[in-house]
Formats: sequence, C-alpha cells, structure tokens
Amino acid sequence: MFPICLTNAISRMFVLITLCLLGAAIAQEKYDSIDDNFDISEVLGNDRLLQAYSRCLLNKGPCTPEIKKVKERIPEILETRCAKCTDKQKKMGKQLVQEVKKTHPEIWKEFVAKYDPNGKYQQAFQDFLKS
Repeated sequence: MFPICLTNAISRMFVLITLCLLGAAIAQEKYDSIDDNFDISEVLGNDRLLQAYSRCLLNKGPCTPEIKKVKERIPEILETRCAKCTDKQKKMGKQLVQEVKKTHPEIWKEFVAKYDPNGKYQQAFQDFLKS
C-alpha cells in the first residue's frame, strides 16, 4: 500500500499529465498558422486575382495549392463556425466575405448557392461575422 502523500502526488501528476495531453490535442485542432501569412489585401486589391480564386472555389477554374486547401475546408468551416481557425484566419475570412459581398455581390450569391444552397448556415454565419 502507498503512503497517502504518495497517492496524492500520483493523483495530481495524473491530472496534470491529462490536462497537458488535452491541451496538446486542442492545440492541434487548429488549422496551420502558416495560413496566417496569406496576404488578403493583395487579393482584395487585385480584381483579376479575386476572380481567379473565386473561379477555383466555385469549380469553374484551376486552383493554387493554397486556395485548394481553403476550398477543401469550407464545408467544415461552415459546419463548425470556423472553430479550428486561428484568430488571424477568422479576421481574414471576415474581411474577405465583407468585401466580396460589397464589391462583387454576384460572386457572393454563387458562393452561397454552392456552399449553402438550403440556407442551413446563414444565421450561424451572420453571428460569426458580427463576432
């Protein structure tokens, strides 16, 4: 039988290790922060680039590797309200959406028709934009 102080120490160590493992698992649930280096202002300031990326996301044109990665994540991003996004990714997403809705409403309508044809994510998406 272990002395009571050793049992308490083992219990505390178990809790500490469990919390560390849980923290590591949660940290891994974020998208790569390498995506944070993407220059969204370059896209928003270049209509040709914005159009090309939009064609990719709408299956109307070729994709760069970076945009292809974003495209693959869109269903999960919508489903989880961008839960795995870093703060910078959320900020870039909000900025991009607001600008596309304002300057290219026809592209925005196509995005909605493709990725949320039944309006399932509209309220959650509006909440995300306001946050």
